[in-house]
Formats: sequence, structure tokens, C-alpha cells
Amino acid sequence: MDLANARPMRLALTLAEPKPGERILDSGCGTGAALAMIRAMAATYHLYGIDRSQEMVAVARQRLGSDATLACSEIAEIPSLNWQPFDAVLALNVLYFADERGEMIAALRNALRQGGRLIAYVTHRHTMERWRFTNAGLHQMFDVRDLEDALVQGGFARASISIKEHDVAPGIRGLVAHAER
Repeated sequence: MDLANARPMRLALTLAEPKPGERILDSGCGTGAALAMIRAMAATYHLYGIDRSQEMVAVARQRLGSDATLACSEIAEIPSLNWQPFDAVLALNVLYFADERGEMIAALRNALRQGGRLIAYVTHRHTMERWRFTNAGLHQMFDVRDLEDALVQGGFARASISIKEHDVAPGIRGLVAHAER
């Protein structure tokens, strides 16, 4: 999956514009690929990652060593980790599992310092509707309006949200969102 997600990760990290010294959380960090890309930018960052899979956290820990603080945790449990506030929170390929009440997105927003930014990536609804595994009802699907509405439901001001569509692979469209607290 790291290979398939490399272009969306690069798009999201370009939009994130990490600055030296910033505290950055990758929510749903998986194998740590996005954090490794940030680490490779040759600046000093304070990197954090959470994933609910112990196996993924173990792979990320092996990949990143002591360069990142990692935990096996649900997004709703971020406050109990006492890590925040963050300058940037990444939500790459995780908002598919957000609840309709906006609690997951609110937890991500609350982990940000005032003026901090959420950077999110999701595959566009029109692409995902062609994939059989998404028809099982386990994934929330988004077009630009749906994603904006979900971010507003999670507490972001509509005026602070910017969403861009990108071709990320042949026949695959993605949405990259930037929302400021």
C-alpha cells in the first residue's frame, strides 16, 4: 500500500508545508511512510504517529526508530496520550472511517494548536464507487462537498477549508484538504 499511496502522500505533505521544529501527528500512520517522508526533508521535526493496528505500529517503529513517538491507539484517545497540541495533523486515508457525528474529525481538530492545520487525503467518491470492497458499507465516501461538510461537522470553519482534486494514478482521483483551526 505504501507504493500505491506514495503520490497522495507527496501531495498531502506538499500542502502541509512542514516547518522545522513543528510537532506533527500522523493519525492512522500505518507503516510510518508519511512520517519517513517528512523525516527525509532534512529538518528537525517532532514526529508522532498513532494507528489502531499493533502490527502497523511495529512496522512504523522499525522504520522510524527513535525519530518518532508512536502509539497503538484510536483517534478518539489522542487526548489521553498527552502529546498535543500539534502544528499539523495528517489524516491520510483515515476519514473513510469517520463517524457521521463528526467525533473523529473533532478529535483531530482538538489535537491542533490554535492556527494549526489538518491535512487530509481521501480517494474521490467517483473512483471508490467502482471498487467492490467499498460497497460493503464500511467506508464513508466523499466528493468535495461531502468532505467539506464532514470537516465543518467536526468543528472546522467553512472559511478555513480548502480542498483540491488531483489525479493520483490513471483513473484515480483524490481529494486533498487543508483545514485550519
